[in-house]
Amino acid sequence: MKKILIYTLPLLLLFSCIGKKEGGSEATETAEANIIKITSEQFKTSGMQLGELSLQTFIDEIACRGFLIAPTDGIAKISTPIAGTVEKVLVKTGDFVNQGQVVCNVSGTEFLDLQQQFAEASANYQKAKIDYERAIVLRAENIGAGKDFTALESTYKISLASYNALKVRIQALRINPSQIENGQMYTSFPVASPISGFITKIGAVIGQYVDMQNELAEVVNVNRLQLQLSVFETNLQKLKVGQKVRFNVCGRWEQSIDATLISVGKTINPDTRAIDCIAQIGDVDRSKLVNQSYAEAKIMVDNLETKALPANAVQKEEKEYFVFVLDKQEGDKYFLKKTKVEVGKINDSYIEILSGLPEGKQVVVNGIEML
Repeated sequence: MKKILIYTLPLLLLFSCIGKKEGGSEATETAEANIIKITSEQFKTSGMQLGELSLQTFIDEIACRGFLIAPTDGIAKISTPIAGTVEKVLVKTGDFVNQGQVVCNVSGTEFLDLQQQFAEASANYQKAKIDYERAIVLRAENIGAGKDFTALESTYKISLASYNALKVRIQALRINPSQIENGQMYTSFPVASPISGFITKIGAVIGQYVDMQNELAEVVNVNRLQLQLSVFETNLQKLKVGQKVRFNVCGRWEQSIDATLISVGKTINPDTRAIDCIAQIGDVDRSKLVNQSYAEAKIMVDNLETKALPANAVQKEEKEYFVFVLDKQEGDKYFLKKTKVEVGKINDSYIEILSGLPEGKQVVVNGIEML
């Protein structure tokens, strides 16, 4: 009795499958592994289409990371030219400032002493100038000793040099020298931004004593920001100035930005085994860019023509890829074989097929989600 049950069970299962194939209206799996049989009507109503491998162009890319940086002419660290005490702070972090706009005011005895020195130098220069010009007239009339003229000329030149040197220092403080010469002394001097840009740091504090070593503020011109990338040395031979770059900040590839490689470094970092490259950022709203932002990038190094299938034709299951190959067609029946393939490069439209798909075989390129 046990033997009869053992032999009849497979037969019952076989007839059950046959019955399902004959009357089924949906795609059914045959006894042969990974073969799916569907009718031509099912094929049509499901929107399925057949296609073959075709040559497609893939862009060979180098994936890398980096940061947005400001070049030396795109960033300014503002300090006071002479020591003093911060009297006013006129900006805050995030403010936009124009070149020459005052960020804070500084006062102190050193500034007052400088004004006094200039006022005295101006008075000495004016007197020496008058004496020297008078000596020129007298000399022309052969009046006066030559020694006196030489002494007056020397005094005039020394006083002029001292006057000009102090005048330059006063003008560097954005102070009008004429006002000091007319007896007006300033209690403080303005410290201005040398470039236009956004305030990224404020170091000045009211009442703080500062000198040239103190950073009062930092300004970054976002219009000058560049992309600094770190590329592993294994890709070094692929890099060329002029190659296109696509990058994103904050991982937003849907908002990717174009750039162009303008510099390839000449020194490999011994710790990371990577080389620094610089890319010029393309046309984009720079006001949304932030200095030192982390960026992910792809450098377009080459074009590769290879055999591929439409992305819709390839099904991914965990870490493996499959296609549905037309194994045979009998009457109005399609026999589709689920076939594992090895893929290579992938873009939005196509997937490179490295192996697993027999040459000349047709595959389902549309409608595989119905299988």
